[in-house]
Amino acid sequence: MNIKRLENNFEIDFLILGINSHIKSYKLCWEINNKLHTRFVKNKNHPHPNNPKLNFERFTHIDEGTESQYNILSNRSPSGYLEESNKSVNYFMVVQGGVYSKKIIIESLNQIEDVLLVFELNLSNIKSITPFILND
Repeated sequence: MNIKRLENNFEIDFLILGINSHIKSYKLCWEINNKLHTRFVKNKNHPHPNNPKLNFERFTHIDEGTESQYNILSNRSPSGYLEESNKSVNYFMVVQGGVYSKKIIIESLNQIEDVLLVFELNLSNIKSITPFILND
């Protein structure tokens, strides 16, 4: 009997940045809007795909010129974490589609006084990318 093995060769078409900051999410978005000339607005909360009781604050900016979508997600809710293996991260920035410069985004975020640390998540080191998939 021949057994054929299927391989998954999916490409991940988004960038996830971890952001550490002790300020509230709305203030962080205000600071980012001023620094990066974006327009983050409060969006409906993002539900955890594995636990519908958990939901996380979400702010969204769509860049019409580059067709990129930016989302800032809180990593913490009163009942748990969006990404359990990164408990020390306060927020995640998920960048999807279009054209963007990872280097410019990271450098700009690092220039914000209330941002303590920005780093790219190594997607091969997290348990699942499912919590970062936004379906709307």
